[in-house]
Amino acid sequence: MEYLAHIADDGREQTVGEHLRSAAEYASRALAPAGLCEAGYLCALLHDCGKYTELFDRYIHSNGEMRRGSVNHTFSGVRLIMERCHNEPPASTRDIFGELLAYAVGAHHGEFDIADEDGKNGFFHRTKKEDIGYEEAVSNYIELCADTEELDRRFKAACDEVTPIFDRITDIAADNSEVSFYVGMLSRLLLSAVIEGDRRDTAEFMSGVKRKDDEIPDWNELLDSVEKKILDLPANTPVNVARRNISEQCRLAAEAGSGVYRLNVPTGAGKTLSALRYALAHAAKNGMRRVIFTSPLLSILDQNAEVIRKFVGDDSLILEHHSNVICDSADGEALDKYELLAENWSAPIIITTMVQLLNTLFSDKTSCIRRFQALCGSVIVIDEVQTVPCKMLSLFNLAVNFLSQVCRATVLLCSATQPCLEQTKHPLIKQPADIVPYDKKLRDVFKRTDIIFDGSRTLDELAARLDNLLSVSDSLLIVCNLKKQAEFLFRYMKSNHGDCLVFHLSAGMCIAHRRAAIEKLRQALAACGDKKVICVSTQVIEAGVDISFGCVVRLAAGLDSVIQSAGRCNRNGELDSPAPVYLISCADENLAGLGDIKAQKDALNQLLTEYSLNPQAFDSDLASDNSVGRYYRALYAAMPDRAQDYPTKHGFTVYDLLADNDAFSGRCGENDLFAMRQAFKTAGSEFNVFDSNGVDVIVPYGGGAELISELMSPRAEHDITYLHSLCERAKPYTVSVYSHQQRMLEEAGGIYPAAGGAVRVLSAANYDSDVGVILEPDINSFIV
Repeated sequence: MEYLAHIADDGREQTVGEHLRSAAEYASRALAPAGLCEAGYLCALLHDCGKYTELFDRYIHSNGEMRRGSVNHTFSGVRLIMERCHNEPPASTRDIFGELLAYAVGAHHGEFDIADEDGKNGFFHRTKKEDIGYEEAVSNYIELCADTEELDRRFKAACDEVTPIFDRITDIAADNSEVSFYVGMLSRLLLSAVIEGDRRDTAEFMSGVKRKDDEIPDWNELLDSVEKKILDLPANTPVNVARRNISEQCRLAAEAGSGVYRLNVPTGAGKTLSALRYALAHAAKNGMRRVIFTSPLLSILDQNAEVIRKFVGDDSLILEHHSNVICDSADGEALDKYELLAENWSAPIIITTMVQLLNTLFSDKTSCIRRFQALCGSVIVIDEVQTVPCKMLSLFNLAVNFLSQVCRATVLLCSATQPCLEQTKHPLIKQPADIVPYDKKLRDVFKRTDIIFDGSRTLDELAARLDNLLSVSDSLLIVCNLKKQAEFLFRYMKSNHGDCLVFHLSAGMCIAHRRAAIEKLRQALAACGDKKVICVSTQVIEAGVDISFGCVVRLAAGLDSVIQSAGRCNRNGELDSPAPVYLISCADENLAGLGDIKAQKDALNQLLTEYSLNPQAFDSDLASDNSVGRYYRALYAAMPDRAQDYPTKHGFTVYDLLADNDAFSGRCGENDLFAMRQAFKTAGSEFNVFDSNGVDVIVPYGGGAELISELMSPRAEHDITYLHSLCERAKPYTVSVYSHQQRMLEEAGGIYPAAGGAVRVLSAANYDSDVGVILEPDINSFIV
């Protein structure tokens, strides 16, 4: 009898054995850069062994009459592994690897907690579950797919791969909890490879189209092309000469081996191009398989992507991933058809957001876990690294350690205000080397502003102060902490300065809208004083937007944000002397629910107090390295215990759940039978980059209105390929809204589903041509 894994819409059939072998090949290739080919192959070879039953065969032939996911096919693989490859209690590396293998098999349709909140053990539950057809499945699997001799041989080979990784983990871990955390990361890596192999093979079979393996490009050829374009850039000013100098130093530093490095250069120093040159040269030197660029804000990503595309010159090599407009549904055993569309980051050059990177590392969504394997053997450029939320510093630092030490990735941390990540609770294993060493003369070239503390004012008083500043400046940028502040000041300036060109920018506007507004803003600034130009923005403008004003006002927040905003002032040294950047504390600002901004503002106030008493200790410059270092030390010192471990409202931390899991592991004696006790599912579901979990909605701006009409069609609901193309086209017309905003909008009919619930769209009444997404006037809230 043949046992089937899938039946395509056109009637083609794929056996379980065919699927397992193909998925195993893909999983093996995914982990090759980490030296885990055998481990990846074995995990995927076992992942669907529970499908070798008559019950699953009836399910696959039921034509949808049996409930999706109703036949358990993951537990048998866990039990088989535990019986053949594990002792209770565990006594060796072999036993721990058996648990890693079992988790990768058991979690490939969704993570589970090994030790959970209710005192149950996920492994024990899966090995003792009755009525899953275990004996039948294993007997058929061994006869038709992989016999015990092959399984034992592959298990030994995989153990041989994993043993040196365990040794490396022990070397880099500061304590036992970090050992457990790193083992958990290894578990996620193996699971990621299984999901990649499974989903890729399934998608290829169902579509009837084999995806061509992404070949590693000729990095040297790409580098030569990029360097020729860089050399064509003008070097006729001190700033341009300094930028070329920095670029050359990055090129030389790329010759070093893989590891964790810093690019610490001032704003306006050409960081994007220098990082691109470094990444390509490093990939060429070290045989890396891809380059990944991450940015914290869509505005930064948008501009970085434009630069990278222009200099690389081949769009076929680049994947831009910044918006998951397809809803990620969790449907137990069932493989939701929309998950097959999840990007797996297989392109040679990835341009994505910090949010997507952090979700790839820690979210429980299988579409995010799948991408983790793509980080192996990659150059990962993290732009504006200081924007990593303080509450997840422990998770971030240890993940970077794991990527560099286990996944053979190189991580480049870029910022003009480098945080002291080596001085946190769970630090980077050593202070990263600067690929451009500190040079005061080089930095002085980029001294184009003076940051001036201008006291504390209410929002109304601030509006009056802006009137005064506008009288002595032809262009004025105001950067706010909250959308509500920005909208108020925008309306005020537009009403009171009708003879000026007034612009608004915020994350409440979709990318296409912001692109258009920024282009109009650039044109207005280039008009050389025909009309005065005012821009009121949230922090979306403060980094990565290549634009220059004569005067900037920044509402007090973190010093890093202030310095980034200063980078939008006199950016190219247009003025003969440093231009003013006014730092103003908003006295009636409500930062409830925005704890990070409040903590950063408090640390800034401490720095301002010390600076006022002894400015010489800070080189008489609030933007100096001494000022930045003191600010971060004050910020970290004020954080309560465990505040960097991602505390939750339940009292435990995400770090603990991913490490020793003391919160749950003592509640059940069965946990003593296993070495691993992590609560992966709970940790992943608790993890959100921002405090309020958001959803993406497609908005009716420009071409978005036509796309919404197409998404409402029956074809979009039933044709997955058509839906995929629509979702790709919808990315520039997508906005993320927080969950409380989503509820408000849905209750008012402002958000509604399209394409059978696969995506959400916004009504035209709730999108404003000036400020983007709006809520009901009486309940308008913040989009940060």
